[in-house]
Amino acid sequence: MSNLKVTVVKLCKTPEGWKRYRVVFGKNGRIKPGVVLIDGVEREAPPGGRFQVRWYEGRKTTYKDVGMNAADAMAAMQRQAQLLMARDSSKAAGVKLDEGTERIALTRELDRFVTATEDRGSMVAAAIYRTVGREFLQTVGKVYADELAGEDLTRYQRALRLRGLSDRTISNRHANVLAFLRSCKLDVKALAPSRPRYEKTLPEVYSPEEMRVFFASLDDPKLRLTFEILLKCGLREQEAVYLEWANVDLKRAVLRVRANPRFRFKVKDCEQRDVPIPEDLTERLRVYREAHPAARLVTGTKTDKPNTKLLRTLKRLANKAKLACRVCEGCVGHEECSGWFLHKFRATYITMLLRSGMDLRTVMKFSGHSDLDSVMRYLSPAGDAVVRESVNTIKWEG
Repeated sequence: MSNLKVTVVKLCKTPEGWKRYRVVFGKNGRIKPGVVLIDGVEREAPPGGRFQVRWYEGRKTTYKDVGMNAADAMAAMQRQAQLLMARDSSKAAGVKLDEGTERIALTRELDRFVTATEDRGSMVAAAIYRTVGREFLQTVGKVYADELAGEDLTRYQRALRLRGLSDRTISNRHANVLAFLRSCKLDVKALAPSRPRYEKTLPEVYSPEEMRVFFASLDDPKLRLTFEILLKCGLREQEAVYLEWANVDLKRAVLRVRANPRFRFKVKDCEQRDVPIPEDLTERLRVYREAHPAARLVTGTKTDKPNTKLLRTLKRLANKAKLACRVCEGCVGHEECSGWFLHKFRATYITMLLRSGMDLRTVMKFSGHSDLDSVMRYLSPAGDAVVRESVNTIKWEG
């Protein structure tokens, strides 16, 4: 019988030249990204490099480049193992194996695509890709990538409109599907109609009165602390959920936003940032920390687990404080006001910084945006009292 062993190695550039190292598999059977075996010990892989599948053609060792993604390397290893087994079986049976181009199964490719996204630490994006991808495949009813045609994307958009989804939601899901199709090595320009257009809205912010009433209604110190962090430090939801006390410097009153490998969380754009903590919030954090010295997560649950139900909690608290609008679809159907959502705290934070006179680049750094255009969306001078007063002094009719 032939040698059917197939494995994955990583080709890395070292000071001594290019070297191949064995990859490390985790308990879940997946390749650990960024880790290799060096002298039998798990170590951080040298930067860069690429994965290769290794197998044997008789006595000859054969290598094949399979890219820089661990999930792709895993899938290539499995395909090569299946091919070697098929060759061996056909040889034993005295028949010739047709090794034509393998068809790409869409469900399998979706699993690989989602896994690759998870390996990058983008857990929220992975969940979205999984949901949208399954929805798309169920709508079009195709099995293989080469069966897809341009009308499939149009049919999917039509199905979303019939469900009453907004133009913006349809546009976002269209983009998610295109990302998946690109991973299938398909020509998306030929397959996809133009991305649906939608009216771009201005960021929504909470009013000072809403914030006064909301925080006055909170009788749980931990919840007050959590929502103050969202408002006064402008963190994204996942940044707040996975924030650890080790990243809060109470002496310097600085909060560091960084990855949390324990929960496979990575910061957007992979860029850490330091955020100043206002004095009143610093004092609340200090008092709470003294009372809970063993906790690791700042906004965690009573059992020190990530609190992944903040949105539901916020909507419940808004109802309790009588701040829900009572007329939106969320209020009427589920008693969950559409006007209360977590990202609105971040929008309020950025808007307040800009209205205080802080320059755009500093606001960009504190908020973790990668470009000034994103920050400038929050410049809404029409709502400023000073601007309104200036408008009122204009003699419009001469």
